[in-house]
Amino acid sequence: MARAMSKCGLPSIEEIPLGWLLLRVKDDFRVVGGGTPNAQEIGLDYPIRWATPTDFCDSERSLSRTARGITSQGHREIGKCLVSDYAILISCRAPVGKVALPKQALAFNQGCKGLTPRHGNTRREWFFYALVDQRAQIEDLARGATFSEISSDALKRIVLPGPPNDEQRRIAAWLDLQTHRIDKRRELLAKKRELLRDLKKSAIEEASLRGIATGVQLRESGINWLGKVPAHWQTTRLGSLFREAADRGVEGLPMLSVSLHTGITDKELDDDEMARKVSRSEDRTLYKRVRPGDLVYNQMRAWQGAFGAARIEGLVSPAYVVARPRPAVVPGFVEYLLRSPAAMEEIRRRSRGITDFRLRLYWDEFRNIRIALPPLAEQHEIAAFLDHKLSQIDRQIALIDQLDDLLQQQRKAIIHEAVTGKIDLSAYEPPTQAA
Repeated sequence: MARAMSKCGLPSIEEIPLGWLLLRVKDDFRVVGGGTPNAQEIGLDYPIRWATPTDFCDSERSLSRTARGITSQGHREIGKCLVSDYAILISCRAPVGKVALPKQALAFNQGCKGLTPRHGNTRREWFFYALVDQRAQIEDLARGATFSEISSDALKRIVLPGPPNDEQRRIAAWLDLQTHRIDKRRELLAKKRELLRDLKKSAIEEASLRGIATGVQLRESGINWLGKVPAHWQTTRLGSLFREAADRGVEGLPMLSVSLHTGITDKELDDDEMARKVSRSEDRTLYKRVRPGDLVYNQMRAWQGAFGAARIEGLVSPAYVVARPRPAVVPGFVEYLLRSPAAMEEIRRRSRGITDFRLRLYWDEFRNIRIALPPLAEQHEIAAFLDHKLSQIDRQIALIDQLDDLLQQQRKAIIHEAVTGKIDLSAYEPPTQAA
């Protein structure tokens, strides 16, 4: 049973079950802001754990660990903001609306807010699920010109329809059980996904570095990262197989990008992808033109395998390097070789930069990488073999992703139905915990 009512604090709340109350965050919680101390007061092993939005995990209710900690001096610098293990943490920017329950007392930065219960009978577990359910609406409360952020005042104004305390306890306990079951299934899918990705890496490495023929005699390549290679393969520099190309872009060609997992795209990026992957300019002559067969790589992600052999003519970011093949090489084979774990480690060694996030593989280093190259016909065979093998694995990964999406939707629906009173849990009795 439900009765209609006006909106109350969040845009989506239009009705509540009979017997439920309007629960105001400001009445049940004290909102605490966070801060960031000087850099020298932040470290991996410092005693006071310090949370940021990156520590939150959508599939885990509890926040049991943080990447970094702060010193006692750092704690004093940020005004001694600390929440206990019975509070709620919510991310208020980058991103907005993630929620977690700390398993220990901890500090946090200004990207989070702490909700500390005002009363001993406040069921923080039920509030956790109610806030998770309302994440989209909480995101709508964020404001800001440079970046979106939800303020303490906006958090305090949130009003949630909620049942009496005893029913809150039943709902939270039932959701703990149901979400745990779903999360365990998702963990199994994640393990299967990771195994398949490892299988892809091993297939690429074995085929591109040792070939696909059986009983082939091996020899020492004389190249540290390669080790032994088929005796009939020739060692050469990439600069002997490719030349750098920097053709100016022209109007009418699609904008392409290089992915770590799938190589170069073969169609125009949509607006969302364009905003995320390239610095956009209306003048397409500022981009580099690629032709079918060109080997393209992202300088900053090359050490992670961001290579792709172009299948169509298009444009790429001027920050990319375009390597145009000479006649004696199959670009698709070299793409696979450079995406092998052994090659990525060699590329990482050759990339320049202060930190991993700033590493760049410049052309001068790329062209001096030495590889073992099979005869042209064998390059085609290996590339075709890997195309087929990896497409089979990718189909299995895509199926796992579909199942995972369904489980996420089921989890979201279960939480929504329970915290809005659409599931009758009046007869549910939570299991008693063993002493």
